[in-house]
Amino acid sequence: MHCEFLPPYSPDFNLIKLTFSTMKYNLHQNRDYMRLAMTLLSDQEIYVTLLKALYFITPEDSFAWYLHCGDV
Repeated sequence: MHCEFLPPYSPDFNLIKLTFSTMKYNLHQNRDYMRLAMTLLSDQEIYVTLLKALYFITPEDSFAWYLHCGDV
């Protein structure tokens, strides 16, 4: 049996954290709309709004994160 120790956790190398950080940045750019959306829109409309924020993330962004994290 061979044990291989993992490096310490680093949020800088976590792809999910990088993705959500970009999503939150895009939502923050439209903060007035988001404040309105979270109070007046239905749950389904809020879900669609969050999905639209994810669509701002391009394949190039994803590839750059993989490079940054050392996964490529």
